[in-house]
Amino acid sequence: MTSALSARIGRTAREGVFPGLDLMGAAIAGLLVLDALITLVLEVLFLPLYVGQGTLPAAAPAVSEAAGPVASGVSTGAIALPLSALAAAVINVLLVHGMGTVSSSFAAMSLPLSAWTVGFALMIFSGPGGDIMLLQDWPTLALLVGGLLPAGLYLYWRATTRYAGEGGY
Repeated sequence: MTSALSARIGRTAREGVFPGLDLMGAAIAGLLVLDALITLVLEVLFLPLYVGQGTLPAAAPAVSEAAGPVASGVSTGAIALPLSALAAAVINVLLVHGMGTVSSSFAAMSLPLSAWTVGFALMIFSGPGGDIMLLQDWPTLALLVGGLLPAGLYLYWRATTRYAGEGGY
């Protein structure tokens, strides 16, 4: 028993935090983390997607002449359609699964989701030039929940099934 435990501790110390991660695995892991940040930017850019059309009340004649054709395209009454939240749910699960094929470590598998979360938090506070990238509205909440909940549940499932497979509980 003692020799098996010391062999396991020695193996864990040699493998480090991310077991089985060689140079190619580290490169793939870095690309998966970068992909998480790139997809976050795209999800945020496509978050304010609206469907439907409505019109604003007619403006005063002087205002409509001054605005010209720019004011004719303004509409209201459209409904927000945050497809980015659905895309974030699918993509983040795929990124976590991809990291699971590179390394079986729970810490390594959570790296893309952690990078996505940090990037999301940074976009809430300020963007380039002090712009606010994410508003405090329901599509932003849908993006946060869609990005974290399915991938977090997948991480939980992978961690518990691996633990149960090793004779845990």
